[in-house]
Amino acid sequence: MFLLSNKIIYYIILTLVIFIVQVNFPYILFYNNYKITLDLILVYITIAALLKGSYKLIFYAFIYGIIQDIVFSTSQLGLLSFISSLSTFFLISLKNYDNLWDMKMKYIVIFLIYLFHFVFYYLILYNDMLSVIFLISFFQAIFTFLLFFLVSNFIIKIK
Repeated sequence: MFLLSNKIIYYIILTLVIFIVQVNFPYILFYNNYKITLDLILVYITIAALLKGSYKLIFYAFIYGIIQDIVFSTSQLGLLSFISSLSTFFLISLKNYDNLWDMKMKYIVIFLIYLFHFVFYYLILYNDMLSVIFLISFFQAIFTFLLFFLVSNFIIKIK
C-alpha cells in the first residue's frame, strides 16, 4: 500500500511539473499571429499509452484536457478534453498492434494521430481558410512529434 501511494504521488508531481512547464513554455508565432507550442501533455499521454496501455488514461486525458481548457482557452471549454480523450483512445489502440507493426509504422500512426488532434482543434478554434488551418496543424504535429521522438528514443527508450 505504501508503494502504491508513492507511485501515485510521483505521477501527481510529474503531471504538475509538466503542466507548469507547458504553461510557461515559449511559443512560436506563425502566420497571422497563430501560436505554435509544444504540447507536452500530449507527449506525456502518448508515452503513458505506449508504456501502460490502460483505458484509465482516457479519463486522465479528459481531466488534463479540462484543465488545459480552463488555463489556455476559456471560450472553448470542453474542446481539448474531448479531443484529448479521443486521441488517447487512438493512442491506446496502438498497443493492440505491438506484434504486428514495427516501430516505424507506429511512428507514422502517432504522427497521423497528432495531425488529427491538431486539425480538429484548430478547425474549431479558428475561423480561417482550410489551407492555413492544415498548415498550422501540420507544423504543430511535426514539432510535437519531434519532441515525442526525442523523448522516446533518448530518455525513456520505448520499444
